[in-house]
Amino acid sequence: MGGDQAIAVVQGPKETMGMWETIPLPPPKDRMQSVHTTLLPNGKVLVVNGSSFRSTLVKQDGQYKFIEGVDPTNYDAINNTGLLDPETGTFKRIDSPPAWQYGTTNDLFCVGHVQLPDGNVLFVGGTGRYYPGGGFDGTKQINLYDWRTEQWKAIGEMKDGRWYPSLISLADGKVVIFSGLKWKQFNQINPSIEIYDPTTQKLAYFDPRTLENSPFNTKIESEDIYDSIDLYPRVFPLKDGRLLITGDEAGIPGVLVPHSSQQSYLMSIEEAADGELSISFEVGPERGETSKAYGTGLQVPDSEDVLLLGGIIGTNSISFGRGGNTAGFPENARVATSLQRWISPGNSGQKTGKWEIFDKFLDRPRANLQAVILPNKEILVVNGGQYPEYQPVYEPLLMTPDATVPAGYTTKSLNSAKFPRLYHNGAVLLPDARVLVLGGNANRAAREENGNVRVDLVGDPVETGFFAIAQLKNKAGEPEPFDIDIFYQDPQHYFLEGDPEPFVPAEIWQGEIFSPPYLFKPGERPAITEAPETLKYGERGRITVENATVTASVVLNKLGSVTHSFDYGQRLVELPIKVSEDPSFVEFAAPDNPHLYPPGYYMMFYLNEAGKPSQAKMIKLS
Repeated sequence: MGGDQAIAVVQGPKETMGMWETIPLPPPKDRMQSVHTTLLPNGKVLVVNGSSFRSTLVKQDGQYKFIEGVDPTNYDAINNTGLLDPETGTFKRIDSPPAWQYGTTNDLFCVGHVQLPDGNVLFVGGTGRYYPGGGFDGTKQINLYDWRTEQWKAIGEMKDGRWYPSLISLADGKVVIFSGLKWKQFNQINPSIEIYDPTTQKLAYFDPRTLENSPFNTKIESEDIYDSIDLYPRVFPLKDGRLLITGDEAGIPGVLVPHSSQQSYLMSIEEAADGELSISFEVGPERGETSKAYGTGLQVPDSEDVLLLGGIIGTNSISFGRGGNTAGFPENARVATSLQRWISPGNSGQKTGKWEIFDKFLDRPRANLQAVILPNKEILVVNGGQYPEYQPVYEPLLMTPDATVPAGYTTKSLNSAKFPRLYHNGAVLLPDARVLVLGGNANRAAREENGNVRVDLVGDPVETGFFAIAQLKNKAGEPEPFDIDIFYQDPQHYFLEGDPEPFVPAEIWQGEIFSPPYLFKPGERPAITEAPETLKYGERGRITVENATVTASVVLNKLGSVTHSFDYGQRLVELPIKVSEDPSFVEFAAPDNPHLYPPGYYMMFYLNEAGKPSQAKMIKLS
């Protein structure tokens, strides 16, 4: 990622189909994908990978041998962090936190992360170690990235490990931490919930197994088993302060949790006069579709309603359908095309809301997809595949709000991206209203002892017990060794014997930026020339705009922080505005609900009467 000049790709008319640009590759030593992607208040993008889902490749007696995982105590193996400047396309490596901290490993792979109100990024947990056969455990580490100094700070440790945890921001700046795998107990879910206070740097600890109506005390209908909170759970804050636990997740095989739950839950947090915290649960409405892995979720723009899109049903294995093979998986396992919508109590008239499901909403099955909220309230669905690590989907799907259709959105396919982006991809909205997409694993890359990373690998459990170096052919069917430069020039160049799909290397190192059609609407683009730097909830303010129109809108988009098909940061709120006789002066009112729109940095966009957005102004809401 990174270079001197972006290259534009246009297929259909950009005015209706958008336009892609590729970010040129940096020197080989700086090439990496992005498993954890966060937009910072300065407009740069923090790229964090840790050990990066890699294996170790050694050569013994002329034969290659794969060892699952990498040594997490080896700093060179886990030091994969950088900053991307989308404006210039340049990328630079920065130091990761130390590999050994508080007497244990500290690998920022499969962490949970979210921005705090000051814009610094909180990282919780990570990979303890890899075990043979696909087992993992989580670290207890808490790390903080300071976006101003570009430095890391060790905060301390939790009571137990968390690998694949979810972090949800609260109205007072605290962060709720859900799930993750335990420390030194591979593939065992940590059921506890902790609440981190960035002011005191202390944690409040809760065991929901002891609480009435928690998932762990709720039996799944018709089965004599209890529900759970799985890994990377999709959780959303509501305007009354409760948290909606949807049931969707991003689990891994070998973790014994039910995958037939149609239940959702609501969690409340209370703070006593002495500062003591407590939590409680309500059983929410049934969803109409069982829990899904590696689908995406988001809060409807300017609403507390929730959408769940795509994902795997019937299994949580990322290997489902690899190479087109579904043998050995449950008969009902599939990748979903559905949209599920949780309709809030205010919109449904029901105390815990209600779910509606719309099957075949997506134009094809899609897992590992991302959903990015655009300033005009459209939703851009990008990345992923018809299987988690096979048959990539290149075309974005644009969801446009439409109250006249049952699902509330019409859809349209847009111009194709250049690169396949399967597992571990990311996408975030940028301040210039474009969308950055990064990363993607078709399987595990392998790190050689000299630090070189091989991506020309294919799953081969029979011959090697793990992976093998791919034997490839070109489009003409002629044997041809893998060349990384040829792939990035032509991603459809290589094929495996008997596979009609183009070969996808284990990691994708080149970033792309998509310009949605709204950027090509006719007329001058509006520009915010004056705006406040900080706002308080409910406060009134004013902006000055060039190329303003009498009809307009002003929105705040919270900065994205995405991993494993879920963005823990993004939200959109439309601000009430008053346009004066001179439309270049616009008065607005800041949001008044910090539960739904937590404190922190937001991008303020002005959209003219045609829906063409300005460049954003960064505003801190506090």
